[in-house]
Amino acid sequence: MFVDEINLTVFSGAGGSGSVSFNNISTKSSPNGGSGGVGGSVKISVSPDLHDLSHIISNSSLKAENGSDGNKNYQNGKNGEELELKVPSGTQVFIDNKLHADLHERESSYTVIEGSRSGRGNFDLVSKRNPNPQICEQGQKRHKVNIKLVYSIYSDLAIIGLPNAGKSTLISQLTNSKAKIGDYEFTTITPNLGILNNSEYKLTICDLPGLIKGASEGIGMGKKVLKHLRNTKIIIYLLDPLNEHYSLDEQTSLLFHEIEEFDKSLCKIPIIKVVNKSDSIENDNENYIYISALQGRGLDNLINNIEDIYNKGSERIYEDFQKITIKSEDLNISLEENKFICTGSIVEYIIGLSGSSEEVNNEIFYRFEKSKLSQKLQDKGIQNGDTVVLGNLEFEYKK
Repeated sequence: MFVDEINLTVFSGAGGSGSVSFNNISTKSSPNGGSGGVGGSVKISVSPDLHDLSHIISNSSLKAENGSDGNKNYQNGKNGEELELKVPSGTQVFIDNKLHADLHERESSYTVIEGSRSGRGNFDLVSKRNPNPQICEQGQKRHKVNIKLVYSIYSDLAIIGLPNAGKSTLISQLTNSKAKIGDYEFTTITPNLGILNNSEYKLTICDLPGLIKGASEGIGMGKKVLKHLRNTKIIIYLLDPLNEHYSLDEQTSLLFHEIEEFDKSLCKIPIIKVVNKSDSIENDNENYIYISALQGRGLDNLINNIEDIYNKGSERIYEDFQKITIKSEDLNISLEENKFICTGSIVEYIIGLSGSSEEVNNEIFYRFEKSKLSQKLQDKGIQNGDTVVLGNLEFEYKK
């Protein structure tokens, strides 16, 4: 089954925790505790062997590998393996309904989430302030992101038109496609692909489901169809002279309008206006190419026109795009009565410690004073005597 959209939940690997250990156990000197490994990242990569998203299970949860913990004798933990999702060229990555990547180039990739931070062992925490630390850092927890993958077919030529214009018949004549054909609206419900026959160029042709008025607003299969024009080089408007509701010019205007409303950039793609079923009308307008897909008439002329436009060097309008995100440590502060409840990765860093309880508390308050959290609380109007909540830790604020 052809799949062009999919929703997923992905998790970075958790960071491994550090270790507390000493070469001289009796005096607790010469720290040798190793640090944890970094958690695995989540990456989306292009594979030239894929042509849709059906290999990925929709609405699934996928996790990168956790980093392993550090150990004594300077043994650092192993970094977690990254989670790599393979996708076809022409796949967009959305996070919170915002486009973060548009992947086209062979083997291009986009990192959705960096692996979670690892915790340092007491060897890496040695400082002038604390030359023999009896503490280590805990690894950062997994991070979760909900993503949407949207694939748009790669083709050299896309055929669009109103329902029953004869698109499936035309692609079956132009290519080796075995498109199913019937006499009812929305005959084609998924795109059909084929390679152009009787041409020196091996052009890929895509026949898209029928468009109707309001397609750009989501009526019918509108948006699901129009997105597949993003990665084509030439568009055929296939027009039906026997349509009871729209003239040829009105069909042309309707198709152009829906494309323009959906994405103005698509109007840059060269078009060929083709009138099908021409055996039933007078062929007297030089703005159109007349064919009969059912009888195979006029197809040589159409192929010549396709080749002429292709030879002029038509290119796809979209290129690789990857959003550069500046990663900042997140911080949230909520107020309940006189309690300032703080959450986020900054808080995890401040309180994520293990080891000697006295040293852990001293380090927490040192990190708290040195972090931007103290200033943020002042900006929120904290007063002496108010309570600060950092995870499971509560203390009275004193300026």
